[in-house]
Amino acid sequence: MRREHPGGVEAVLHFAGDGAVLAALLTPGGRIASTLGLTPEQLGRDDVTLAPIMASPATATLAKLADAAATGIIRVSIMRTYGLEDVPQGLADFAAGTRGKLAVRIHND
Repeated sequence: MRREHPGGVEAVLHFAGDGAVLAALLTPGGRIASTLGLTPEQLGRDDVTLAPIMASPATATLAKLADAAATGIIRVSIMRTYGLEDVPQGLADFAAGTRGKLAVRIHND
């Protein structure tokens, strides 16, 4: 990320990974929104704004999102797909900080 934005970024969305590492990418005065319960103490800096987002997924909301994805209204870019036998590697890639969405193919239809 620093290679693409050497001066840092103004905003970060924290859905996975280490929030403090992501916060380190912010410029002074930047903003970070976290769905993972990140606290100001975990940020390691006081010159950015933290917006905690507490989500409670409801069946109706998830069904609407699934329908939008199935019809192509919204798209999720999948960076890599793993076969079921490759799940351990997929988990290792996720833990190593692979950017983008990872998917597992359950069967070969």
